[in-house]
Amino acid sequence: MKNTLKKLLAFILIFGVIFVSACSGGEKTNSDNGKEDGGNSDAVTIRMAVFENDPNGMMEKARQKFNEEHDNINLEFTQMSNDASQMHDQTVTQLSAGSENLDIVNMDVVWTAEFAESGWLLPLDDKFTEELQANYIGRQVDSVKYNDKTWAVPWFNDLHPLWYRTDLLEKYNLEVPETYEEAVKVAQKISKEEGIQGFTMHWGRSEQLIVSFTEFLHAKGGDFFDENGKVIINSPEAVEALQFMVDMIEKYEVVSPSAIGHSTPEDSRIPFTQGQSLFNPNWGYVYSINQADDSAVKDKTWVASNFKFEGGKKANSVGGWNFAISSSSKNPDAAWEVIKWFTSAENQKEMLVGGGYAGTQLSLYEDAEVIKANPYLEEYTKAFEDASVRPSHPQYSKMSDIAQSYIHQALSGDLSPKEALDQLAKELEDIE
Repeated sequence: MKNTLKKLLAFILIFGVIFVSACSGGEKTNSDNGKEDGGNSDAVTIRMAVFENDPNGMMEKARQKFNEEHDNINLEFTQMSNDASQMHDQTVTQLSAGSENLDIVNMDVVWTAEFAESGWLLPLDDKFTEELQANYIGRQVDSVKYNDKTWAVPWFNDLHPLWYRTDLLEKYNLEVPETYEEAVKVAQKISKEEGIQGFTMHWGRSEQLIVSFTEFLHAKGGDFFDENGKVIINSPEAVEALQFMVDMIEKYEVVSPSAIGHSTPEDSRIPFTQGQSLFNPNWGYVYSINQADDSAVKDKTWVASNFKFEGGKKANSVGGWNFAISSSSKNPDAAWEVIKWFTSAENQKEMLVGGGYAGTQLSLYEDAEVIKANPYLEEYTKAFEDASVRPSHPQYSKMSDIAQSYIHQALSGDLSPKEALDQLAKELEDIE
């Protein structure tokens, strides 16, 4: 009878996972069965949202270590899409339904206002105190606050700078260009000589397109809104920025038309790691993968700020992910124990030394062992001086979806940059 019941429960669990995946785009759950053998049968299960992408398997290693150290909690991962737009929709599907299958939310820095406003998160002011906050990078702490409350704990410090081939620039006796205008010429020269792409970009219709467009926009001196909240996305500077992106595909031929189908960072990272391009604006995780033994560009890549336009400034989009507790969680105290452990200096150091994500604890960036294992961090940290922030808005997700559509239409040639941004401005003005 007991075996029959176990089989029935297993079937129900599997069916439930398949059903949730079908409804929300393919979340997968990693469970740890080790506690069935002599473990605490009263352990509560906490489900944490994570990316499918796990550099060097460091997140999974951390999960296993957590479970080994905690008899009272069994941590499971719910794997979400690497496409931030899809991950947003998957997360909203669960949270808006009041699902108990997601205790810990993995939250992009631009989602805080929306999720807090919707009542999907528990405030953490009594747990993530000012004393604890002082140990974390200030700008990442700022990203988890909304309406004078703290809604999450920063766990992943991210930036979207330029990764480039040091060996190829040295081969042709060239320096890293300062401007996009210079970069196009360098890319044309080296791509012709080497038979590779100039740039690999993720310009598909997704949040990654807004990340890239924001960099070109700010490098031109444009923005979505002015300091008074007025929509200025169709300014001459913004139109020129988008036109240059179009020209990189059509006029200069340094970006492949296939880039407008790349919706995740991996879509542009893979050909770069395979040695098929000169430049790849991308997130910080790229370094450790490029340095893997099976990488075609091991010891051949480095990082710098993205280019500027003549008379403009460099711009690197700020990212980062934060752990929050769902207001539907039945075990918020256990969820807090998981968050506290994962965002601790000890665990963040172990992950970073192992080639995982860059953490948010200040002590990491002064740790000799961490810097030795990740020598790019010094240059990467400098690139934060050119940080570029996407707009903060309670309806950011809606705003981003609309912007993605018009910018992508311009890149695809369905609208001119001016037509696209004029129509975008009109819609943004109607968002309340």
